[in-house]
Amino acid sequence: MRSPVTLHGRLCRLELMRPDHLDGLLFAATADRSTYDYTYVPKDYDAVVRYVALATSDHAAGVALPFTTIMIDPVTGEERIVGTSRLRELEYWRAGVWPPRHGHLNPDGRPDACEIGSTWLHPSAQRTGINTEAKLMMLTYAFEAWDVHRVSLKTDVRNTRSRAAISALGAQFEGIRRAHFPAADGGVRDSALFSIVRAEWPAAKANLEARLQRYLDRAAMAALEPALEPVRVDPHLVQPLHLESTAVLETAAGAPVEAGPVVQAPAIPAA
Repeated sequence: MRSPVTLHGRLCRLELMRPDHLDGLLFAATADRSTYDYTYVPKDYDAVVRYVALATSDHAAGVALPFTTIMIDPVTGEERIVGTSRLRELEYWRAGVWPPRHGHLNPDGRPDACEIGSTWLHPSAQRTGINTEAKLMMLTYAFEAWDVHRVSLKTDVRNTRSRAAISALGAQFEGIRRAHFPAADGGVRDSALFSIVRAEWPAAKANLEARLQRYLDRAAMAALEPALEPVRVDPHLVQPLHLESTAVLETAAGAPVEAGPVVQAPAIPAA
């Protein structure tokens, strides 16, 4: 648990959150906050410092595996920090203490259940396949390296976009926990609860892999299309083909779409 864990993809890389990620996280958190209504995202330098310090402390205590999400530009190879996610609320059922408590870990250090949360991405990284790949890598690590029984997810009940995204992962809706904890925008929020259990993981994994491949296929096809601007020729400058008509030349332009890479299977560190 306490050793560094890095999950490698083609669209992004998930690195264990470190203090030297602070500047990148600060930029991602503050440059454009237009989509952060229902999610807690640190809003200034001091808040990011506290955010990283708490994540580091949780990792040391064995209750979370916090990641910094690093986007990889498919054309230039340039990398930049675009957000975070983490495996958290780690439950150790075999630690000899029930209910689970901080400081009591399983003999092998691997949890029996966990939650994916604290996920946020700069708007420029949303709807790009990064979230799908990141969730695939984290779920694969949880189910195949840790061999957990359950991965939970939750979101503000008002966040319809997040609820749809969680359902698309293959997670099952469990219900609503009322007055769950403070809301990111003030007040007290109700939470929509979801989960994937071990028996459901093969189907959920196949679904995620197929979704990611469809995104990559579309991006690859778009990369083959020339980015042309419409070319129009003044008909008065064109020699007539017949006395009765004048030839007018025009080409149709395809819409340029940002290219994407081809995904590789996530590397799963040894437990």
